[in-house]
Amino acid sequence: MSASLLALGACGGATGGGVSAGGGTATAAAAPSAAAPSGESEARAIGWPSADQRRVYGVVPPEGATDVSYGFYKVGGGGDLWATFKTGQEGLDAFLASLRLKESDLYPGVQEFIDSELELTGWSIDPTHTVKGISAPAKEEDMKSPSHKIVVDYTGPGPFTVYILAGKP
Repeated sequence: MSASLLALGACGGATGGGVSAGGGTATAAAAPSAAAPSGESEARAIGWPSADQRRVYGVVPPEGATDVSYGFYKVGGGGDLWATFKTGQEGLDAFLASLRLKESDLYPGVQEFIDSELELTGWSIDPTHTVKGISAPAKEEDMKSPSHKIVVDYTGPGPFTVYILAGKP
């Protein structure tokens, strides 16, 4: 089955053009990735995921987040939603709390993303940067809930860059 494009609307918070994210660049062009697994649809967009996507996948960038971009890959009844955004300490704390996490739960390194996930999302996270991450599986009481992989890049002055990949079976 070949991948087809799914048009995703960009709403509030869009910055336009390319968005640099910790050494990687996400563009507004919606195009299938050469490394993407065979599936029903894939697209990338600058701006916020739809309200339904934020609710279903639990990916809600905090108020005041900037340089928000996301992508979505649907396979059957599940799929992957990934997003990247920049935020300060207060926003990071609020975002992690929305996932029932706190900053002390994060571990040093980018070990949370495997190569195929980085290829799918188009992210290039510099391994020399100061990063922490976590892989949070679906809730045991609700295996239909999404799993989350998160990496926070603390490098440089200004806001942190947050990368999140949410998957549903």
